[in-house]
Amino acid sequence: MLASAEGLTGAALSAADALRLALDERHARLDRLDALDRCLDWLPVVMPESRALERLGEELLAAVEPALQGARHRELQLKASVAQMGIQWRDLRSEGWDTDNPTGLTEWLGTQEADWLRQAVVPLMRLCWREPLDEQLHDTEDAAALIRLLRLYVLLHLDMSLDHPAQPMLNACAGVLGLWAEVEQRLPQLPTRPGGPAALYATHGNAEQNAQDAQDAQDEVSGAARPPDPDAALQALLQDSRQARQQATCQVAGHTDIITAAQRSAASSSTLSSTPSSSGASPSPSPSAPPSVSTRAPPPVPKSLATEAAITAAREASIAASKSALAAHEAALAERYAPAALEALRPHTQWQVISESIPEMRDKDDRLTLASYEGLRVPLPLVLLPTVAELEARITQLHGEFPWASRAIEVAAGEMLARRRLGAVSFAWAPILLVGPPGTGKTRLARRLAEVMGLAFLPLGVGGSSDSRLLTGTSRGWASGDPSPIVRTLRDRRLAQILVLLDEVDKCSTRSSTHTVNAAPIQATLLGLLEPESSRNWIDGYLQVPCDLSKLLYVATANRLGTIEAALMSRLQPVLVPTPERQHYPMIIAQVVRDVASDWGLPVEVMPTLDVSGLARAAGSVRELVRLVRREIVREVSVSGAPH
Repeated sequence: MLASAEGLTGAALSAADALRLALDERHARLDRLDALDRCLDWLPVVMPESRALERLGEELLAAVEPALQGARHRELQLKASVAQMGIQWRDLRSEGWDTDNPTGLTEWLGTQEADWLRQAVVPLMRLCWREPLDEQLHDTEDAAALIRLLRLYVLLHLDMSLDHPAQPMLNACAGVLGLWAEVEQRLPQLPTRPGGPAALYATHGNAEQNAQDAQDAQDEVSGAARPPDPDAALQALLQDSRQARQQATCQVAGHTDIITAAQRSAASSSTLSSTPSSSGASPSPSPSAPPSVSTRAPPPVPKSLATEAAITAAREASIAASKSALAAHEAALAERYAPAALEALRPHTQWQVISESIPEMRDKDDRLTLASYEGLRVPLPLVLLPTVAELEARITQLHGEFPWASRAIEVAAGEMLARRRLGAVSFAWAPILLVGPPGTGKTRLARRLAEVMGLAFLPLGVGGSSDSRLLTGTSRGWASGDPSPIVRTLRDRRLAQILVLLDEVDKCSTRSSTHTVNAAPIQATLLGLLEPESSRNWIDGYLQVPCDLSKLLYVATANRLGTIEAALMSRLQPVLVPTPERQHYPMIIAQVVRDVASDWGLPVEVMPTLDVSGLARAAGSVRELVRLVRREIVREVSVSGAPH
């Protein structure tokens, strides 16, 4: 009604104009939130009755919430709430509201009002914890609003009476400080106003700032106003935030010291009162005894607070490592492509494995483990395809090393070449099944394919496995609970794409032999993992969050096809790998020498020279050839005494 009313004047007209702009979806998000802020300033004048004001404010905020949801919208919710208490919002937005009132909010506002304000902030902070930061931070104004809410939360909880349980409060404050640091990390990448972000806090009562504001107004009238500097405004916002966070950290540490001292004092009093004394008086020190010097160490940080700090550090380190990997990836892209092409290609060169928040756990070790996976919640690099000429050279190299497996190489290479010639920049192929007798080099071919193409390699021996925990991870609650090897490798390699070898897939059971959680037949689990649609929302049993594994590359091996279910076969490209002939043995010998050097952590150049023709004649099969080569390497080193 207010937005559509006609003939308004004064405060009602100002409130109506601001409300119309806030509701108008044609305007930018920042402008609408600014208008909503102004409207909330005018509403108490238009609607003095508290209940009507409360109802009107709630309806207004709910009307714009779907489009304007974020940290600043939540701050405006708090603004509407404190207006009903008679608290001046500008006082809470002033930088020195806490230092100007050193006795705390309870003394300044009164116990009832301080508790009410604390209860109003807590549900807003719960929403901040539950939602990913990407959904809360749309611009620098959202970041500044969230920083103010975090600071208010810390200072409100530190002002609680010592009669309240202290440790949960300190744990919550430590978590808030970690979230605060993460907001600061994201701040430089957020969009902002044309002139840069607004100041973190108002400056009421600051004579120097008031003088500067007066000078700016005079310059504007005279036409000598300085153009706004967005970078300087952003740096000022970051500096103010870091200074406020440092101050809050010191206050948390000081509160910890007070609690520790109080606990020690209570323990000391208890000890003295329980010590028997014949005279009823405390013993006096001996006159001849030298004055004692206190060597007591400073009070330790509580274990819970130290745990929260360790978890925060693990989370920040994981995110920083992922961002560093992506930055190096971006630098490599910039060297290969022009800026115009780079913008179009960027979405196809990076991928985000986890988009949702990872549910928390109570155990300290589990929480530390979960924190190390936060790096999967930021975009990670996809492996870049080489140029067509370089790709052809690598394929030729594979043909030279595995001449008997040319058909298998052509299946994998053909799709890569076609994609690259059409302009694709990242790897992708349909899952390949290498089928052949034992000893034909299927596993070695998959490993060399990864090495030659520059792909991270994860071998999974699914043969003989009876349940899916190798692929889905072990559920929480078990002592052996852990994410799957696939997700662990993505975390460790800071990549969204690896080559996964499913070795001996024909030998994995089609039935589960256990009745534990996640104990599904492994072939049935592979159906979902190899299907692009379902792999985009792959649930890891430990992380309990959807993981996008659609960019993984798969090569499976099998000796026969009869034991593989038809549904699984429909998701694989079967390719025959025949038994190598004796003329291929010299190439196999070179591969075995390279594998041994890799296993021993040595360059292949230091390996001894072998009698290739003699070994090729002596071996009756590929398996026997591999054993002979390994034995001959050891014998040659023992006889020749090669330098180390």
